Amino acid sequence: MHPLQHVRRAAAPLGLAAWSALAAGGAQAQDAAPLPSVIVTAARGTRLQDLDVSTTVLRREQIEQAPETSVEQIVNRIPGVFALNQPSGQLHPTSQVFSIRGFGTTTNVNTLLMVDGVPANDPFFRTIDWRQIPKEAIERIEVIRGGGASSLWGNLAMGGIVNIVTREPRPGERRVSLSAGSFGAWSADAGLTLLATDTLRLGLLAGASGSDGYAQTPEAYRNPRMAPTASRSDDLQLSAVFTPSPGARYDAKLSAHRARESSLVWDLTRNAWNSYKLSAGGSWRLAAPGSSLNANAWLGRSEMDTTNAGQVPAYSNAAPAAAVPYVSQIEAAKYRHAGGSVFLQTRLGAVSDLKIGVDARRIAADDDLSLYGPGAQTAAIVARGEHRFLGVFAQGTWRPLDEAPLDVTIGLRQDLWQARDAGVNGSLISNGSSLSNPVPDTSAQRFNPRLGLKYLVGEHWALRAAAYRNFAAPGMNQMYRSFVSGSSYTAASPTLRPQTNVGQEIGWDFQRPGLSVSFTAYDNRLDGFIDFAPLCTTAATCNPLIAGTGLAAGSVTRVNQYVNAGRARLRGAELLGRWQATPNLAVDGGVSRTSATLTSSDYTTPAATPPDPVGKQLGQVPPWTANLGLQWQALPGLTLSLQGKAFPPYWNNTAHTQRNDGAALLDVGLSWTPHPGLTLWASVQNLGDRRYFDQGLTVTTIEGSTVATSSIPALGQPRTLSAGLRQQF
Repeated sequence: MHPLQHVRRAAAPLGLAAWSALAAGGAQAQDAAPLPSVIVTAARGTRLQDLDVSTTVLRREQIEQAPETSVEQIVNRIPGVFALNQPSGQLHPTSQVFSIRGFGTTTNVNTLLMVDGVPANDPFFRTIDWRQIPKEAIERIEVIRGGGASSLWGNLAMGGIVNIVTREPRPGERRVSLSAGSFGAWSADAGLTLLATDTLRLGLLAGASGSDGYAQTPEAYRNPRMAPTASRSDDLQLSAVFTPSPGARYDAKLSAHRARESSLVWDLTRNAWNSYKLSAGGSWRLAAPGSSLNANAWLGRSEMDTTNAGQVPAYSNAAPAAAVPYVSQIEAAKYRHAGGSVFLQTRLGAVSDLKIGVDARRIAADDDLSLYGPGAQTAAIVARGEHRFLGVFAQGTWRPLDEAPLDVTIGLRQDLWQARDAGVNGSLISNGSSLSNPVPDTSAQRFNPRLGLKYLVGEHWALRAAAYRNFAAPGMNQMYRSFVSGSSYTAASPTLRPQTNVGQEIGWDFQRPGLSVSFTAYDNRLDGFIDFAPLCTTAATCNPLIAGTGLAAGSVTRVNQYVNAGRARLRGAELLGRWQATPNLAVDGGVSRTSATLTSSDYTTPAATPPDPVGKQLGQVPPWTANLGLQWQALPGLTLSLQGKAFPPYWNNTAHTQRNDGAALLDVGLSWTPHPGLTLWASVQNLGDRRYFDQGLTVTTIEGSTVATSSIPALGQPRTLSAGLRQQF
């Protein structure tokens, strides 16, 4: 085997805290110790060092020592990954930004999150409830940037994949974690191994967390009826691992999650999100060397209940105190989802790591909405539908010449997507009339191949390249759901078509003892880009569009709809690195540059509003981000950590009517293990207490665009202190 087969190429981009030399229990650090071999679940069982794309793996010790207390903020500090800097408990469940290389906004989620290899994006809304994954339950986080794994996973993997692997029950394990912090934040987690034999392990995880929240709305824009968002999350998971023989392994998990939010900006708003999931999987070693049969399946039910607020008159940041809130919508979205996959992993002649398989998924949703005016109910909207996915895939790696260290990976995937109408879609108006809103049955097929190359040069260098085609189906909420928020009405969009992307990337990795550097340049061309477009922006122009809906004339000043806005190009580069400066000091970081623009517009909004601009940055995609991390083992058992992230001002929407601030944020943490089994920690997030609009506006004219004055801005997380302990019994 060529010596560079042992190069841990993915160690280079471990941009958050990519050093596992510092042991959690206070052991002395090792000088540039190589990472042990990791089998990447996000790549369906491929070894980490064999991948030909940019990757990151964060291990449990790194996650525990990170200053950030929530999973989405840990992920947000990984170079190339972007999320809002508000805790997930402060955001509406449908307002989570999760993006890799510009693929993924609140209106167009195209990055796949998985938990233990099972898709975790919300089946109906496609957004992510990060609170379902307590920090203490994580074993590692795997990141594959770009579409390099899309031939294995299909829908939503355009921007990349983040797979969170949770902890398995271990013999004799009993642990508890407690924390408290600013704004009334607290958490409690416990793990217990119920049974451990030579073949069977049963474990129980339980956790709860809550916060009183901070005032997100700046004082100058605040209404007397606004309040901090209080939140609460509860989780319970029962897991089992069964290994009847060395060649067979089975696992199963039963999990329940409940999240609550109150006073989401306005004091009368409420959100509740419940989800229940049963998942199971197995792997069987076959007689042929390196061969196995792998399968998994899951079944889940979720419900999101939302109470939104409207205002009379409509909110204006010029006179915020004038608005009087009222309940404008009560929604109950219930959905069921099931799926699974089976694949054979083997070697066939000169083709190694060959995977041949099939995966499928079904989502069925019932979304019931009651709409209200200032005085009474005006309409009831019922939306029901079903989405189905089926994929067949094959991928393998071939070395053309034994003496040449060149690996060629070819992936082939055929995807089928169907959207079906359950037969009840429309509005039941309070006067007894009905408004037809049929969603026609539709389907699409996509052939999604990929080609990857990896060439080992000398002792320290590896060159790599990949090209791929992938797709993302429109979300069920985009096609079926109509809703009211404040004075805005969003209409269903039943004719949306899938987005298709053709991407390519090229890069190199350098590694020598104590230093690793990785560079990747990428270029993606996206057809059918889905955006959230305004159809009207004044009461006069909106009145004809809401006629027949039961909404009062003059009550709506904006009608929105999801549209296939046109073609987009997303390109950029990432430079990531790690330096083991001394046996006890590691420095890591990265810089990511993303240019994301519409290159043509297939959709023109009515004359009253401007079309989405061509050649300007897409909304919720910062043009660059920079990350810096430092971890120092000052004394045996005492570790100091630092994480910084910086980004410039960027547009909150593609229409360039809302502007977000840039910021440079610094988090610091301390972890102390006074004796084995007990760890005390403390952290400060946003050490400099930087105040900035994380979702907001600037009330001036920027780049020729008049910035909206009817949006309620939101501040990013202020300085937050937290402290806690972890105890192993």
